[in-house]
Amino acid sequence: MTRLVVDPLTRVEGHGRVELLLKEGRLHDVKVRLLESPRLFESLIVGRRYDEVPDLVCRICAICSAAHKLTSLQALEKLMVIRIPTIAAVLRELLLLGGHLQSHALHLFCLILPDLCGTHDLLVLLQRKEPLAEVGLKLKAFGNLIQEIAGGRVVHPVNPVFGGVAYIPDKQLIDGLSEELRHWQACWPDLCQQFLQLGNYPEACPVIGNPLATGLQEAFALKGESLYYGEEQVDSSEYAQLLGERSRADSHAKDSNGQAGPFLTGALARATLAAGRELRFDKPAETFGIHGNNLAQASEIGWTLLRIGQLLETLRQADRSEPLRATLKQANGGVGTAATEAPRGLLIHHYVVDEWGKVVAADIV
Repeated sequence: MTRLVVDPLTRVEGHGRVELLLKEGRLHDVKVRLLESPRLFESLIVGRRYDEVPDLVCRICAICSAAHKLTSLQALEKLMVIRIPTIAAVLRELLLLGGHLQSHALHLFCLILPDLCGTHDLLVLLQRKEPLAEVGLKLKAFGNLIQEIAGGRVVHPVNPVFGGVAYIPDKQLIDGLSEELRHWQACWPDLCQQFLQLGNYPEACPVIGNPLATGLQEAFALKGESLYYGEEQVDSSEYAQLLGERSRADSHAKDSNGQAGPFLTGALARATLAAGRELRFDKPAETFGIHGNNLAQASEIGWTLLRIGQLLETLRQADRSEPLRATLKQANGGVGTAATEAPRGLLIHHYVVDEWGKVVAADIV
């Protein structure tokens, strides 16, 4: 038996490697090993007051810190039966979409584009002044700007607070975003086509996994109260039974072993499920196999730019004298669960809080 090792496996989170076992010159087995450092956030927040939690858990990931903070707030506000004002909901969604935009731009133009162009990394393309690489970074910067204006800063946002938001951005900032947005809405179809034309993928293999995502029944969205998989749906509070997570001996990440799994999450899963609910916003992505995730992300960028425009117009016309925060209630204890579509996949936060407002259990998926 011959053992070949590809180490390190780059462009992954954590430490990655691939092990190939050859028997009499033929491939016998393949193991992909991805080792992430233990994060321990679920234990770190036990014993903390509920209002400390969102600012702590958003540190799980800088790229998707907005998604973590908003999902944490949503779960705890549900626990406390708090309904946030409309204008706060608009600003929170704008923040979430800014994170979605910058993350997809990062993945497509900084990680995928070098492979499509046959280079080792993005720096080579920038040295060549490759137009798609340069414009991809500008698109990511626009997503960062949206996060900064809606969230108070680019990472670990401070504007979302319990019951709503702390402030509404100045009209001049909203107008500036609207002006730049029109530029991206106009040029994105051509940029998207240029990117997709570079794809020379191998013959597609069937995608392994049952598509799983949250969202709305009547419109494509990144938030919802239900989890959709295949033609089925369950309330997000029933996630544990659906996923059936268990620990692994060789990884700090957990496996999902629910009867409906294994599951596929992320842009490709969202696109597949949206099509099943007649919410498709672009051409089929699943026909490209797992590489269809790139097409699905590109399609989501187009939808994101459209939705951002709708939210900015709502903010332009908003009555700025309306309250930005709901009246907070004293925490009486309870259980709260919320689900959000982070750029790379489904995100679930689940908390149990006692009558003194202290967290006694937490689960973050």
